[in-house]
Amino acid sequence: MRGATKEKIAQEVRDWRHEGLIDAALADLLVTRFAGGPTYLTTALRWLGFFALYLFAQSVLGLIGMLLGEAALVGAVLLVGGLSGAAWYFGTRLVTNPEQRYPTSGAVLLTAGLIGVFGTLTTAFFAFGGEEFGTVYPWFMLLTAAAALATAYRYALRWPLVVGLLVLFHALGNWHEYAGHGAYYLGMRDERITAVAGALALAFGHWHETRVERDNESRFLGFGHAFIVFGLLYANLSAWFLSLFPGGSAYVLVFSVACLAQLVLGASLRDPRFTGFGIVFLSIDLYTRFFEQFWGSLSKGAFFVLAGLVAVAAGGLMELLARGRQQREAP
Repeated sequence: MRGATKEKIAQEVRDWRHEGLIDAALADLLVTRFAGGPTYLTTALRWLGFFALYLFAQSVLGLIGMLLGEAALVGAVLLVGGLSGAAWYFGTRLVTNPEQRYPTSGAVLLTAGLIGVFGTLTTAFFAFGGEEFGTVYPWFMLLTAAAALATAYRYALRWPLVVGLLVLFHALGNWHEYAGHGAYYLGMRDERITAVAGALALAFGHWHETRVERDNESRFLGFGHAFIVFGLLYANLSAWFLSLFPGGSAYVLVFSVACLAQLVLGASLRDPRFTGFGIVFLSIDLYTRFFEQFWGSLSKGAFFVLAGLVAVAAGGLMELLARGRQQREAP
């Protein structure tokens, strides 16, 4: 939340207390939560918190690798599981504290606890003699995503929702292939499944916003937005990748039509999310097709000059259309 917004809310709370609309206990609680805008110190502490999250996650993964490298024992499973559970527990306590004194620290611990779910499952798999990790790690990622989504809905927290959606999409995209020993497991390996998952997330997000979040008092405000944004992102990325590999006119046509459909839908619904993603990926589509057709037949200098002229012309046309629309809508 912006510092100016927090200060305004804090001042409103003081006015409510002065007018007798709320009691002293509630006023003190609200002022403690919202008073004080961001300072250099709080900003530095926030960035240190994110850096601590990165280091903590690396240490958890390093610990798992060390334990597996030496001897995968039941004790190692209990250790990793215990640390993960403790991080999850204290993280949820901090982020759900009404006074919101340590939201960043709580998010760090909560995220580390969710990462530890995957680490615990992996450690247990090898501790009990597992060998074909490529056949089970998508299941482990799905279980991690389920834990994150359950945490998000149980405590009405957006950050675990984002983590859960990220892991869920890459678990589905990795379903049929294994990247190999030491590979980066979060790569997108099956674009078709990921595209379908993106479309389903988009539809669910729209339902969530229209049904669950119909009023501003809903505990899950913003959840539908996360589903829509992730759905648009992964559906568009998958369609773009499929237009490249395996490629072909059919995939190119589907990608182009999908981008245009998002522009039409965004304009009809007056939703900048659809319009923004449609413009961005339509531009990517046009540039990709331009690259495929002219990169090998033109000199590099002529290619970039022509690409720049096309971009300037497209931008000018969009500006003229936008101004014309504003003039027509002006009273």
